[in-house]
Amino acid sequence: MGLITFEKYELVVFKKLNDATDFRLNLILGNGKSLQRERRKIYIIKDLTEFLYVGEANTSIKTRFKSGFISHRYFVRNEKARGGYKGYKWIGEYVKKEDHVLNVFVSIFDQEYDIDRTFLESVEGEIVFLIRQNSGSWPLFQNEIHFNNRQNANAIALEIFNKILSS
Repeated sequence: MGLITFEKYELVVFKKLNDATDFRLNLILGNGKSLQRERRKIYIIKDLTEFLYVGEANTSIKTRFKSGFISHRYFVRNEKARGGYKGYKWIGEYVKKEDHVLNVFVSIFDQEYDIDRTFLESVEGEIVFLIRQNSGSWPLFQNEIHFNNRQNANAIALEIFNKILSS
């Protein structure tokens, strides 16, 4: 069906000595393929009670977060976007909290989807919709949703959503 692996990470958000916000990823479930491979993936960020964000990437998950954190630091320091991107909106909120630990769920797809971003965007949109249906609200820091009707996207989204709920 397209999904090759499902992983869960603990994302620890913290401030360094120079007051810059940084992160650490700890593998909880899976084999770490999302850290090693450049492959299309969908990632979902969740705290203990709320879904925060659903995204799609074609880089390793660590590279994706690194880019988001670097852009966030740049925006905080310079009050302007870095290359049009301000980084993740949730970073500033979670570094202020007592508990800086979030859950990240990553679904990596077969190689055939590496060139089919619209399919992954379809799955991403379906996951966001499932979150809305089940919780009554959109992911707290979701910026946009891509609507592409693609065969099997809703079935794969439901498979991913059920794995999140059961892990």
